[in-house]
Amino acid sequence: MAKVKYSTLKKLCSVNRAEVEESFNVIFNKYRYLVYYVAFELLNNQEDAKDIVNETFLKMYEKRTTFNEESKLKYYLLVTAKNLSINLLKSKNDHLEYDDEISGSSDSGSPSIYLEKFKELLDKDEFDYLVLHLIYEFSFKEIANYRELSTSQVSSKYARGLKKLRRYYGGNSHE
Repeated sequence: MAKVKYSTLKKLCSVNRAEVEESFNVIFNKYRYLVYYVAFELLNNQEDAKDIVNETFLKMYEKRTTFNEESKLKYYLLVTAKNLSINLLKSKNDHLEYDDEISGSSDSGSPSIYLEKFKELLDKDEFDYLVLHLIYEFSFKEIANYRELSTSQVSSKYARGLKKLRRYYGGNSHE
């Protein structure tokens, strides 16, 4: 995954509307799945997660002049999506209603079959760290900051998850 260039971040603050839109679209296309993943993991609801994606990027747009590094932008998006999701959960818990209809989740937006299998094999933290590190290219330090843990806690949990996957798929777990 290519880094967002400094020039893209600068264009986000431009007076030229076309430059702002172009820059925003680059950032949105790069990070929308990450923001969706964070929201969906907390909310377990596709529509709510999509709403959180929209809200998160709206807030990012409002604060666009404060980002001069991609890492700050990525961290801001993560924390904002997490906080908005938690707030939504709290507001929904305050207004719980009984629903006679029980419906299953749709498979149309589900991750690949491998990720589903990984989810079965790993505990929640191991799975989250694996996805954040391998798919979204977060460093262990960034994950640790996001989860308010030490880097060693994250890296050891990640290593345990990889070891489980290697064992399951018949790979060498001592690499």
